[in-house]
Amino acid sequence: MSGYSEELGYLLGLPDWERGTGAREGREDLMLKRPSELLAVLGAPQARFRSILVAGTKGKGSTAVMLASILQASGLKVGLYSSPHLHTYRERIRVNGEIISEQAFAGRVQEIRPLIGQVIQAHPEFGTFSTFEVMTALALDYFATAQVDVAILEVGLGGRLDATNIVNAELSLLTPISYDHVAVLGNTLARIAAEKAGIIKEAKLVLSAPQHAEALQVIERTARTQQAVLGVGERDWIWLGGHKDFMVAGEPHTGLWSDYWHYRELSVPLLGPHQFVNAGLAVAAARAIQDNWKFEIGERAVREGLKNVKWAGRMEILQEGYGEEPLIVTDGAHNGDSARKLTEALRFHLKFEKLFVVLGVLGDKELDAIAKPFAERTEFVWTVQPKHPRGRRAESTAWELNRMGLRASAASSFKEALALARGRAEAGDLILITGSLSIAAEARAAFGLAQEKDPVL
Repeated sequence: MSGYSEELGYLLGLPDWERGTGAREGREDLMLKRPSELLAVLGAPQARFRSILVAGTKGKGSTAVMLASILQASGLKVGLYSSPHLHTYRERIRVNGEIISEQAFAGRVQEIRPLIGQVIQAHPEFGTFSTFEVMTALALDYFATAQVDVAILEVGLGGRLDATNIVNAELSLLTPISYDHVAVLGNTLARIAAEKAGIIKEAKLVLSAPQHAEALQVIERTARTQQAVLGVGERDWIWLGGHKDFMVAGEPHTGLWSDYWHYRELSVPLLGPHQFVNAGLAVAAARAIQDNWKFEIGERAVREGLKNVKWAGRMEILQEGYGEEPLIVTDGAHNGDSARKLTEALRFHLKFEKLFVVLGVLGDKELDAIAKPFAERTEFVWTVQPKHPRGRRAESTAWELNRMGLRASAASSFKEALALARGRAEAGDLILITGSLSIAAEARAAFGLAQEKDPVL
């Protein structure tokens, strides 16, 4: 039996749009057929448990992990499929919070590899499978073997043509939609929303966070076409309070829940006001599941589930700031909307004098949009090239930031950037490490928080 490194190497050797090692499939008619055929030869594992799809631009992972924690607290066995990862590819597949083991991962890849050959031989027009397509099939097969009650699947890109959309999800969740991946999804909110709303299934349930009017109009139209039952935040449920005294309440809604409900004295440990939107959506989803699937999800499970949520690399405090040391925070803000929400969260939660930034971005991201929210208050920026195939060169990033009026300098490595920032920042200052999750991963590793790491391939 070959080992984890070899099987992971095979998987990452496939065309991978996410890592920039392959183009996204041009033929739309094949994008769902390929994973569907692979799952068919695996025995349709996705039919052995209930599925929930989560799409959106921001907050997918946070919403998914909150809901997973609530359902687990109620006694259910829950699979969670998310992306990207921080330190090991195996983080993408979890059952009740535990990531898939190296042995189980390698074994699943070994079983799937000959099946891929069979499918391609029968369908030469398929060409080849992508990393994400195989990984999605692997996750669904693993969840079936683990006999999960529910699988929560975070959409990789868009929704309509994403490999996760092969499941017949009984509940679809839409987090806030904004501009990202415009070259693939479209350059208007309506087009992007249409791709995201593609996860809505016929005669099933869909819950949406509050949306811009342009996006909500598309979601409502899609739900009507699919005859799906739609609930929308700030219309069908509301939330009040803060991180320590959060409350969510819903009005009667035909097809979602039959009466008024509310949950009080909740705790939201993930920092940032934007997490209230995500938490409200997760709680509303739990209530809809209870009333429609007849699972027992009481207020205690909602309270305990939210309180115990952990989601690394999202406004994570790496150093509290003590003595002469500055406060150090990392977050994987990778687009303009994420950066704006991050700066709002910093002002909401933290007190600091000067802001110093270590920034690493991917080459296909809109640097201007990411940097703009930080421009007003940032003292200095050290740029680094992320350890990612699509990482933008530090020199290029620094040049653009200086053009925008920010004072910036390229560092040769993350280690050097962090050392330079520490050399300038004083007690009462803040060092923010951001730009992508790959930079957040480097930051966590530098502080000894990467307990499991993949081999260098």
